[in-house]
Amino acid sequence: MCVYRSFIRPLLFQLEPEQSHGLAHEFIAKGTPLLAAFGKKFIYSGSDLKVSLFGTTLSNPIGLAAGFDKNGDLVHGLKYLGFGYAEIGSITGQAHEGNSKPRLWRLASDDGLINWLGLNNEGAVKIAERLATSKFSVPIGITIAKTNKPNITGNAAYEDMLLSFRAIRHLPLMYVALNVSCPNTLDGVLEETGILSSVVEQISKENAANLPIVLKLSPDSSDKLIEDMIEMGKKFSIAGYVCGNTSVSRAGLNTAEAEDIKVGGLSGPPLKPLALSLCRKVYELKDKNQIIMGCGGITNGQDAYDFIRAGSSVLQIYTSLVYEGPSVVRKINEELSALLKRDKLTLAQAVGIDCSAKARQ
Repeated sequence: MCVYRSFIRPLLFQLEPEQSHGLAHEFIAKGTPLLAAFGKKFIYSGSDLKVSLFGTTLSNPIGLAAGFDKNGDLVHGLKYLGFGYAEIGSITGQAHEGNSKPRLWRLASDDGLINWLGLNNEGAVKIAERLATSKFSVPIGITIAKTNKPNITGNAAYEDMLLSFRAIRHLPLMYVALNVSCPNTLDGVLEETGILSSVVEQISKENAANLPIVLKLSPDSSDKLIEDMIEMGKKFSIAGYVCGNTSVSRAGLNTAEAEDIKVGGLSGPPLKPLALSLCRKVYELKDKNQIIMGCGGITNGQDAYDFIRAGSSVLQIYTSLVYEGPSVVRKINEELSALLKRDKLTLAQAVGIDCSAKARQ
């Protein structure tokens, strides 16, 4: 019997989604000794899923996606949930309270979420100060986005993102992601502001520590936009891509109320086909040395295997943690390991195996 699904989740789901999130966040932040005591229950112990990401060896390929630990409060305890790594943020140049409530909805019939939080965070400088004195229990990446204020445009948006990078560039981070595709803000996708190329170029000049830079792409992007982003990534030696972010799509949902929620980004199993398609497109276009971090609707080992075969070297989850509980990371890893053994493949051999032979060369 799954204690979380049978007992804990029904209690949490009686609360508003943000209240439930807050309780889970508080427990991880302050309940580390208890998590440590039960840590082996959630940690995959096999060595077959070890993977190198930007020169760092991860115990497994499952990471915590951005959005759960926005302010870097949980970095000391995440290993006890079984994660191989985690992505903090998105952080922004200015502190921001986010969008007005309600701004987070459960889609119970789809095991999904719609998120309209709006990049609520304490601001890059304060978060950087916290992380500078924190002990990372797993390797950490961090995501930068533009502050969610419509008046921050043009040169102000450029300076806003550079402020965030300058605040965190001295930290011992595994990578920095640029969130150019968030549908949860008042002014939408950063690509439309026309500043992204300038931001990437300037970060490349100021990146004295040679932190790997990745781009977080949208599953809603047109083929032309994806091609343009990959070309820019090659020009500025981008290390990889997160494929992808949440989606504005509401197609094929079983939760009738979802049609009435006109704002925010969809996550969970309904997102998987879009995110997988994005992975395949990016894998076909990217340079061989650029990596893909697959994200979108990963709930079990088969989902993880599908993303790896579509070109992802590592993966990220968030929504499945809400619906499946803290044992989901170990479950995904165990099922993924079994699938690889069934097909007599290593993790590295499986990456992109369903894509064209040309893309794998």
